[in-house]
Amino acid sequence: MEVLLLGPVRGNLERFLGLIEVSNPDVVVSLGTHGFEQLVKIPQRWFYSRGKGDRIEVLSRSSGIDFMSRIFKTKEGVVFSGVSGVYNPSTAKFTRSEWIRIKGKIGRSKINSIFKEDVENLIALFLKSGEKRLNFLVVSDAPDKPVFKEILEITKPEYVFYPSNVYKKERVGNSTFVGLEPIESPLGKYILRFC
Repeated sequence: MEVLLLGPVRGNLERFLGLIEVSNPDVVVSLGTHGFEQLVKIPQRWFYSRGKGDRIEVLSRSSGIDFMSRIFKTKEGVVFSGVSGVYNPSTAKFTRSEWIRIKGKIGRSKINSIFKEDVENLIALFLKSGEKRLNFLVVSDAPDKPVFKEILEITKPEYVFYPSNVYKKERVGNSTFVGLEPIESPLGKYILRFC
């Protein structure tokens, strides 16, 4: 099984589709920001993690599957997950319903923020799954943000993918952290192969 992981697309649909066509992976995973203005349909299974400026209505009607703090397992036994959205210190303290009760609504600037239940749901699902660790975890923000600490400690991912301005690959404990540049860069893609 082959997984193509793509850095922020930032509206470059032509490059996005071109990389998928050339690689022809079994699974496509993309990190926000996508910046899509139109619906996107591809034949492969496609998972995405939303970035700050992404339009939910466009992504939700495209053929991709929003990570939204879910756990996925392929028939080959590859276990992976992701957190959609970006860290915001004010939203990370509240669930969406608490935020709405206090503030009245979730404003446009916070719609793609990570809320408390995103972290809690991912951890609860992982613990319920009985898995020992994730093969990979995808986030749309820097993994050193405080909101990801507990997720990383509990899921113990082999790989963590996140958007970065420069390509980075470093080993921290038992995890390999890979910062992917935007897809226009030759370092904006990564291929994982599982036997």
